[in-house]
Amino acid sequence: MCDKYLPEIRPCSACQSREQKLESCLPAGRLQEVWRVVCPCGSALTQWAVSKGSAIRLWNRFLGESEKN
Repeated sequence: MCDKYLPEIRPCSACQSREQKLESCLPAGRLQEVWRVVCPCGSALTQWAVSKGSAIRLWNRFLGESEKN
């Protein structure tokens, strides 16, 4: 997937930083990388995702700052 189609990464709910980065690794036995979003303050999900988009959606759901209405 082209990066321009990825969802927006919400700010960190712990520190309100907007400097999150996508981190990847290739565990033994896998053919494709797994992904997660990591904040400079150290906040990160322990669950990895199979794509960049799903990693961002996980972050937004659990650690991203909720949208203000």
